[in-house]
Amino acid sequence: MTTLHDTQHREASSTVSFATAPSGTYAVIVAVFCGLLLISNIAATKTITVVDGLPEFVGGGIFTDGGAFLFPLTYIVGDVLAEVYGLRQAKRAIWVGFALGALASLTFLAVGAAPPGPGYENQEAFLAVLGFVPRIVLASLTGYLAGQFLNAYVVVKIKERTKERHLWARLIGSTVVGEFADTALFCFIAFVGVFPTWGGLISYAVAGYVYKVMVEVVMLPVTYAVIRAIKKREPGYAAAPPSGGTPVRQMRLVVAVDDYDSAVHFYRDELGLIVEETYEGENEAKVMILGAGRATLELSNRPQIDLIDTVEVGRTGVSGQYRLAFEVDDSASVTNRLTAAGAELIAPPTATPWRSLNARLQGQGDVQLTIFTELGAAQGGGSDHDNTDKH
Repeated sequence: MTTLHDTQHREASSTVSFATAPSGTYAVIVAVFCGLLLISNIAATKTITVVDGLPEFVGGGIFTDGGAFLFPLTYIVGDVLAEVYGLRQAKRAIWVGFALGALASLTFLAVGAAPPGPGYENQEAFLAVLGFVPRIVLASLTGYLAGQFLNAYVVVKIKERTKERHLWARLIGSTVVGEFADTALFCFIAFVGVFPTWGGLISYAVAGYVYKVMVEVVMLPVTYAVIRAIKKREPGYAAAPPSGGTPVRQMRLVVAVDDYDSAVHFYRDELGLIVEETYEGENEAKVMILGAGRATLELSNRPQIDLIDTVEVGRTGVSGQYRLAFEVDDSASVTNRLTAAGAELIAPPTATPWRSLNARLQGQGDVQLTIFTELGAAQGGGSDHDNTDKH
């Protein structure tokens, strides 16, 4: 392996835990993150008076904008992304939000520039609320990128030191740093020379910053609960033990295949495993590491293996020493897809006494596979404790 070189960027290995193969929960969180961002950007076009009638040296009052309602939540969701999924996945979400924000601004520009249709009398109102103001857009996108990247970076760096402990320090510390950069850049780029006095601009910036940080503090119990729930839901997340020892960070099965391209097609494209890393080296050496969610080690004695063979295949002596089991949402459709891709069907999907639907295949690389669906989980019944050593 020393002759191989990494063909993809890979974060440095550490004992810090993150979800190695994000599930559909990650996509939902990214969607919420982007939705909050877009709504906040539109709401931010209205300034709001919080307190009026103060002395002029503090700007005459305390002011904010409509983005204050939801925008602080983007930093809370950003904390969740960085804490559970790591810096790489958090950056991906931030870039998606940036692209959607830029697209929204360009769309409003195009719609505002288009001539109004017959009977439409709100052209001026549309431009007043959603009109393209290059300075504001630049300020918003610049502040967003700097603030969110710093927020995610601080979460991960503090976690590298504290592991699973002191979550509050990561959440508050990252918001203090990220919101400061976001607020300072946005206010400086957007409003220098626009506010009648420096006092008014400083009051606007300080009020917004303090408010956003306080929202993070007040929401800490909710953020804790959300992060705890997502960590439990993510099969690829494995928290490090709280004390001592050298924990196993990952279990990886290494398979030597004669036809590399066919094996990649079978396991990546047909079975749907996620590419995590690829390497190439001298003499056409190649390796691809595929994520399969949660990895477990099932130790069974020979009578148990014979029992499984009897249930799944109808006879004993089918299993070798090693066999892979993949949990999927629909074992029947996955079995059909894999057999169409060249797998040998040993036994079709069969209902087991353990409320699962199991199929047996001979896959690429001379690897025997069990493809199974937990019927209890799929139907909303049963308990995780019922799923013991049965594949």
